[in-house]
Amino acid sequence: MADQPLNQLKLPNKILVVDDDPSVAQAIIEPLGRHAVKTDKATTLDTALYWFNTNRYDAVLLEIEFEPMPGLALVQKWRQHEIIDRRSTAFIMLAGNKNIDNFQGTFRELGHLELLVKPFSMPQLMTQLSRALITQGRLKAVLESQAKVMSYFDKTGDLSKAADYIKSRLHEMGPAGYNMLYDLYEKAGNYTEAMGVVDGLLAKDPKNIALLNNKGRLLMKLGNFAEAKMYMERADAVAPYNIQRLTDLSDAFLNLKDPDGAVKTLDKLLPLKADEPGAKFEMFDKLYNFGFDEHAIKFGKEHAQPVEIVRHYNNKGVLLSKDGNTEKALTEYQRALRFYPKFRENYRILYNVALANIGLKTRDSLRIAQQSLVKCIELAPDFEKAKTLLKTVEESLNKSKKAG
Repeated sequence: MADQPLNQLKLPNKILVVDDDPSVAQAIIEPLGRHAVKTDKATTLDTALYWFNTNRYDAVLLEIEFEPMPGLALVQKWRQHEIIDRRSTAFIMLAGNKNIDNFQGTFRELGHLELLVKPFSMPQLMTQLSRALITQGRLKAVLESQAKVMSYFDKTGDLSKAADYIKSRLHEMGPAGYNMLYDLYEKAGNYTEAMGVVDGLLAKDPKNIALLNNKGRLLMKLGNFAEAKMYMERADAVAPYNIQRLTDLSDAFLNLKDPDGAVKTLDKLLPLKADEPGAKFEMFDKLYNFGFDEHAIKFGKEHAQPVEIVRHYNNKGVLLSKDGNTEKALTEYQRALRFYPKFRENYRILYNVALANIGLKTRDSLRIAQQSLVKCIELAPDFEKAKTLLKTVEESLNKSKKAG
């Protein structure tokens, strides 16, 4: 293809350039326009997410070290899109000579990617865009076949026929077919068959990153967390930007009662979820849920401002209270209070703790409500609603005392 005249190359109709350096896109808009290629540009994460979700692009040029969310993380996110045409978008990763090696493992593991080293010439770009269209077609064919098989299995539950269909096409689909077969067995919960596929391939290719990862995932599902961790750590050492693997690896550490290992893994994972503001709170909660409260608090203080923590847990608790889940709401409120016990904004939490306890309608819960309101007013002396509520609670306690 490199020797093919540029004016004979098949080029995409529309592309997106995601690079925090605006000059990259600006330099190619006019030249590509002469070849009827429309170019949109994004220099921020929000803009990139907006353009991708509201447009149909044949190809995306994506800076591999884009901030705050690395390019390879964005590829993983967009390949999970609900629309197949979005999932099969061709990606051309832009990189400088000095930083290519850091990403090669993940680049190979994700597959179906092109690489363009900066600075690049227009002939180089046009050649890569033409290649990207071929890559796009190949990936789309795989995704459509997979969707067809999974849809058939969902409707019929006939695992044998679905698997036979994939096996009959392995010679033409190659590695993609084996991945599809593995995914089918995993979806069906037939982990023995899935393990057989993975082990057979690993015997031939023991250093294959994707296979090591699949082996680790299966071992996680089988509850063998120690061995799963070993396989996933081997894969992560070579390809450190896999979002799902880091998520699974943090779970493995937690199940093995190793919160320090979990926190180190979550520290790697968090930048890869820069598009999800609530991701850090899910991580705090995960540590809390496994009983590692001190690690949750330390990790939270490192990654969130006090007011963020109060608002998050306060809103979560209010929603739970409205749904009648008072005990769960109180758990969320208490989690917030443990981060910064003397933080002034805690008055909101303390007021809602009082409301939740009043709703329990017991003498003990009224006492807790009274104590919470006293603390609330200490933090916010001008909070009249709290003063009025405290007076009502104290009157109820006095009546209860007299009645008793």
